[in-house]
Order: sequence, then structure tokens, then C-alpha cells
Amino acid sequence: MSSQKIIIEYAPSACIGAGECIKNDPVLFGFNDASKKAILIGGKPHNGKILGEVSGTEERIKYAIAAAASCPVNAFIVKDALTQKILIGDKVHHETLQEISAEYDDMKEFVLDPKGYFLFRVNYEKKEIEAGFCNSKNNVILKVTGKTPISVYHAIATKALLGLRPEHYAYLGRELEKAHYCLVKNIQYVQDDPLETMKPRA
Repeated sequence: MSSQKIIIEYAPSACIGAGECIKNDPVLFGFNDASKKAILIGGKPHNGKILGEVSGTEERIKYAIAAAASCPVNAFIVKDALTQKILIGDKVHHETLQEISAEYDDMKEFVLDPKGYFLFRVNYEKKEIEAGFCNSKNNVILKVTGKTPISVYHAIATKALLGLRPEHYAYLGRELEKAHYCLVKNIQYVQDDPLETMKPRA
């Protein structure tokens, strides 16, 4: 069988630690427990990225390419070592790329969700964050508590079935992350206030 060679360019900054590459090719990829990111085994640092080579049979090369392609955030670019043709990665097609300059004025653009609103609280004693949903003024119809933002958010998004506006879910995630930060850092949480204005608890 003829031997083939590919070059893998890995961007650790893009990695979210999903582990799909490791699952699909544990010989080529490993996991760094400290950084919670993947490792390209045998790779060398180059301009902020990691470069590595894989050579072998056609089957071995396909195996490595499939593992790199499984990354959910496209942290890998794979090239044919001989032709430099990109085999996977670099998936942004600039001719069809839509760019949006993000600007928002809360005082002018905020729209109240007709379904209701959330109230958030940090329970420092139980080390929990709480989200209460009101369908009318001060009428709480749902209370969700959890240790982490994702546990509370996921319960609301998948179990409560409130049918909220998309931006309301974004707001939910923002406030939960802020509340959890205050819990961890022992800062007095105040809903809707900027994090930098909040003070340590006495």
C-alpha cells in the first residue's frame, strides 16, 4: 500500500474540550487535564497554533481526517502534505459571509416579553442560584434552583416550556452566569446591574 501524508493545524484557543477528536482517534489526540483542551500528540507550536503530521496508509489517513472533522468548533485544518490542498477546515466562505455590526440601546430597544419575566436570586447559604418566573406582576409560577447556570438554564429551556422570546433566553443565560459569578466570588448580586458595580458581601 502506498503511504500518504497530511498536515494538521490545530488551534487550541478554539477548542472547547468536547473530546470528539479523542474519541475518534485516541492515538493522534489526547486530553490536557489542566487546560481542559485537546492535545495534538506529536504536534509542535507554530504561530500560536500546533502543527503535526500524520503519515500512513489511506485507511490511517482517512481515520485521522474523520477525527479532526468531528470537532464541533472546527479547531483543525487538515492539508494534503504534497499538494497543500485543504481537506477539512477553513469553512468560512467569505463571498457568502454576512457581517453584522452589533449595537444595542436597552433604553430604546428593550421589549417586554408578553409571557412574563424572571426574578433572580443567589442563595449564598445553600450555594445555589434561583430563577423565578412571573406571568404577571409579582406572581411567581415557576421556581428553578441549581448549583450551576447551565443546570438552571437547561431545566427552564427543556422542561418549563414557557415559549419565551429568543432574546429573553439570552437574558436568562446572562443573568444566571452573573449570579453564579457573584456566588463563587461572594459578591452581592443585584439583578440587571453591571457586574463591575457590585460589591463584596460583608
